[in-house]
Amino acid sequence: FANHPTRRPPLDSLMTPRNRVRNLENERALRELKKLGDRRDLLVAAHAIQLVIGYISPRTLPLLSSFTGIETSDVRERLDEAPGIRLEAPGGHQIRICTGRTCAGRGGARLLKLARKQLGIDCFETSPDGIFRLEPFRCFGQCARAPTVELQKKLQGAMTEKRFLLLLEMLRRTTP
Repeated sequence: FANHPTRRPPLDSLMTPRNRVRNLENERALRELKKLGDRRDLLVAAHAIQLVIGYISPRTLPLLSSFTGIETSDVRERLDEAPGIRLEAPGGHQIRICTGRTCAGRGGARLLKLARKQLGIDCFETSPDGIFRLEPFRCFGQCARAPTVELQKKLQGAMTEKRFLLLLEMLRRTTP
């Protein structure tokens, strides 16, 4: 029995319903894992994901678990002890802008472009002053309130460019 190689699921099957959060983090993470091929080392995979996302988010832990065959709780524990691995997002305020079809069509795409310009960063990056981190999100399920933005873990619907810029300025002023 010990001589039989461990069977691991194909990469496309890693996006189980449990892992299928509709955001770009898992999609980018999965793309990086596919590049690794059969090399299913946890630290190598974690570093690859961290390079494109900036840290190991809680949403990518089940994906890493499926990829390596290690229980999710063990993945978290091992990564918590690993040097150079960040389990917390860099930056003070996470700004997540919905890029789902409805939000994008109602101004979410323009908001993302505006945020990138105003903050001087691209998606999954932290502003040079360390105050903001910008992330696109595929769908918050709030299409009736589109476009939707998440600031300080609170959803803000019917976001306009003017209101968005005011919120950014308010957060910038209140951050020490």
